[in-house]
Amino acid sequence: MKKIAIISNIPITADNHKAALNSVFSDVSIEVVPICDLHGEQIKADVALVTAMDIVPYAKKHLSPGTSIVLGMYTLLKEQLEKIKQLALIGDITVVHENRRAALTRLNLLQRLGIAQERLHIWYPGLGEEILTGQIVSFSSEAVPKGVMPEVQIPGRVLSITTLFEVALGLGVQDILSNEGFTSYCNRVCTHFIPSLDDLTIGELNAMVGNDPPQKGLVAFTQSMIIFYCDEYASSLVGSTGDNLIGRELFDAFPFLRSCKIHTGDYDQEQIVVYGGKTYVVKLNLILQTKKETGYVYISDYWVEEQRQVQLRRKVSGNKSKAKYSFHNIVGSSPALIECKNIAYRMACSNSNILITGATGVGKELFAQSIHNASERKNQPFIAVNCGAIVESLLESELFGYEKGAFTGANKNGKQGLFELAHKGTLFLDEIGEMPLHLQVRLLRVLQEKEVVRVGGNQVIVVDVRVIAATNKDIPSMIENREFRSDLFYRLNVLPLYIPPLSSRKEDIMPLCEYFQRELGVSFRFSPEAEKKMLEYPFTGNVRELHNCVEYLANLAIPEVKVTDLPSYVRGAESVSLNVQNRNMENSMPLVPGAMSLTTESMQVLHAVFKINMTGVGAGRRSIHMCLNNLGVFISETSIRKYVMELEDSLLVTVSRGRGGVRVTEQGIEIIKKNFKNS
Repeated sequence: MKKIAIISNIPITADNHKAALNSVFSDVSIEVVPICDLHGEQIKADVALVTAMDIVPYAKKHLSPGTSIVLGMYTLLKEQLEKIKQLALIGDITVVHENRRAALTRLNLLQRLGIAQERLHIWYPGLGEEILTGQIVSFSSEAVPKGVMPEVQIPGRVLSITTLFEVALGLGVQDILSNEGFTSYCNRVCTHFIPSLDDLTIGELNAMVGNDPPQKGLVAFTQSMIIFYCDEYASSLVGSTGDNLIGRELFDAFPFLRSCKIHTGDYDQEQIVVYGGKTYVVKLNLILQTKKETGYVYISDYWVEEQRQVQLRRKVSGNKSKAKYSFHNIVGSSPALIECKNIAYRMACSNSNILITGATGVGKELFAQSIHNASERKNQPFIAVNCGAIVESLLESELFGYEKGAFTGANKNGKQGLFELAHKGTLFLDEIGEMPLHLQVRLLRVLQEKEVVRVGGNQVIVVDVRVIAATNKDIPSMIENREFRSDLFYRLNVLPLYIPPLSSRKEDIMPLCEYFQRELGVSFRFSPEAEKKMLEYPFTGNVRELHNCVEYLANLAIPEVKVTDLPSYVRGAESVSLNVQNRNMENSMPLVPGAMSLTTESMQVLHAVFKINMTGVGAGRRSIHMCLNNLGVFISETSIRKYVMELEDSLLVTVSRGRGGVRVTEQGIEIIKKNFKNS
């Protein structure tokens, strides 16, 4: 569970903050840590909310590495502000607090919330009680002299919406705007402020406070370009200190900023500056505040920010962004497999795109993950997507993301695409042969330009992604049939990797059986006859089918597996195996005279339809998909539809609407009998 630590020197204030945070972050642990209780022990938390700037340095010494520090910013409840506005209509307002600094801070807050400056005065203990006049607004009951009754008493401090946003960012919460507790909180507190100089500097400082040395800096300057604030990081860039730079002209103190354009009122304009061998992102803005112009420069290290974005993307994708397997997980000692692993290992040293080919179930994703974990990108995201498993209408938005309001049913805040999530890492496109032609065009452009544009957007997003694609299709034949773009094939096929089927490396079958037994936590042996049958069986589903077979035997809980214990499809190896070898990417097989030459996948679909029909019902895409899975054959429902259409064109099946489903014709049954024994 995520944890927030509230570090404060005023317990009642901390308790109020805890209640507010609990109303928004219900599934987060929140602990109040009084500053007086810090005696060397380390505070472990994801986010530390520090209630005052002067206790930030002390708090940092006691926080565990990686804790995100948020300095509390404050506002008022709307009902409190409304009472104060009514008082302002009557006369002047005196803001009462325990000391001058605190009173000035509250006065500034009221001014920013729209109370006229000429109406506001301050009072604190030490001043004469005779000047405590007008409408009194007290922010501290202890500061009010006895016998004086404030018109408005403000108990404690109210966290601003900005503070909650920063806490959410530190927790990795991406959908804070859809949180009902957050919405309710927004409706109760004041959120509209008149900008002030103090708000500018403190707001930017908040983003800089962290447990590690800051890698971004802030410089604030007057209308005449004279620096009045400069933090430690910014001053270190020119080998000076903030105190020495205050009062100097901006471009005289920071000559490398002369190449930057000054933007007026636009907070999003960023520029790239190279200085001292480093690359910086600079925001240089001139803004109008309280009837006078001031400006600020916000400087951050480009590569540190880039790495931060990568970490945020990893938080969004979670465990899905990690590659679990390495080359040592690829079991087998056959010459064919060893050669394949050696080639793949050499490919890992490159950043070029890879196209992995091989029959279904040979372990294409296992090789893709191993390549990623052996590459320089191993500490970056590994994102996998099955192009045949996602509905065609959603695949584009999944890959490239979409802006808010891009289409009906979309997330109201928009969504990052998989290319963005895989930035600096690897994107694995499984079953690339299933990708629609119109998306192939977009994918080609991304591979060429290293840029993506979200659906419904116009902003170009630069991405650095290595693409590993995989397929069990004969892509050259698909190109001839205009089902796959040749230019995309050549862009993906920079480094081709073919994984041999299990039928061509029989010596790996028994070591794999032993490996799967250890994985399943069981132990059994094969009789010589059973082992012979296992080696005779072609395993057209390859390693995946072999795993299913071992799992089946594991559930029998017997010490020795005999022939009679083997699955029926292994005992009679020819009963469900096609009368052809499962050669690399073999595209077609000869059928009975008069029938067209069908792909191996079409024949597998025909066989599945026949098995379903034998139960007395018509076959649907879902039932065909489940039947094929049980046989160790994995074909997407989208592809099944295409193969059914091929079979219908060949007069091997009929397709009826409604519950009639798909049924094998007499000619189809003849094909089944000649190609599948015992069917």
